[in-house]
Amino acid sequence: MKAIITVVVGSLVFIIFASDAKAEDSRLAGAYPVELQVGQVFRVCKSGNVVCPVFTPICDDTKIIMLVDTPDGLGFKGIAPGTTLCSVGSSVGPRRLFRITVH
Repeated sequence: MKAIITVVVGSLVFIIFASDAKAEDSRLAGAYPVELQVGQVFRVCKSGNVVCPVFTPICDDTKIIMLVDTPDGLGFKGIAPGTTLCSVGSSVGPRRLFRITVH
């Protein structure tokens, strides 16, 4: 009986982790890739990927990028090597997701 419970619980844990990995993959599939060098700024509004003005920028790791104001609106500035996800809201459509890699 213990063995059956262990197998069932183990199977459930595997299924939960596998489905979480698939959800993460599908979320990243919709992310717009951005490649930056340290010190370089990505101008969100100039990119044409989102309708400006944008609001409520959210980034997972602010040790990699910094939010900056540019003459064109919001910008993401690379401050350390790594990869992070950021999103911005727009008055038109859903939030736009960016996968930012700083080299």
